[in-house]
Amino acid sequence: MTDLRPYHAPPPNAPLTAGARFIRGFKRIGVVLGAITLIVGFAVTIGISIDAQRSAERRFESASCMSNLVRTNRVVKMKTYDQAKIDFEASGCPSGPFYYESLSTILSYAAEKPAPLEYTIEPFGYGALATTVMAAVLFYGFWLLGWLCAGFTRD
Repeated sequence: MTDLRPYHAPPPNAPLTAGARFIRGFKRIGVVLGAITLIVGFAVTIGISIDAQRSAERRFESASCMSNLVRTNRVVKMKTYDQAKIDFEASGCPSGPFYYESLSTILSYAAEKPAPLEYTIEPFGYGALATTVMAAVLFYGFWLLGWLCAGFTRD
């Protein structure tokens, strides 16, 4: 029992220097701006990815409708002001995202139905990469700015 020592609280932490406080403040600004960039960037990226998939599905629907017209030997109507452009509405098909494509190009899109999430992967990958890089640049940029302004002091 003589081995027991009385309890002593640990010594208090040393107060931060002015430079360390400055760096900590800039780090916090970088974290907040980086988090905002991540949230907004991923929201925009998801929206763009969903739009790319919907556009591919609409393109397939229009192309398959035109393919059915050609297969059943029905007339594909052209625009009155330009005989090179297909009039989807007059032919009875949704126009989709087609504007100036030829009939052979449109029919090539009817070959295969887009798989679920097939067209979302590429835009999401690029968007996620760009968003993450921008958030990291913001964080490390503000940390570096704080470190430079604090006179190259330790964190």
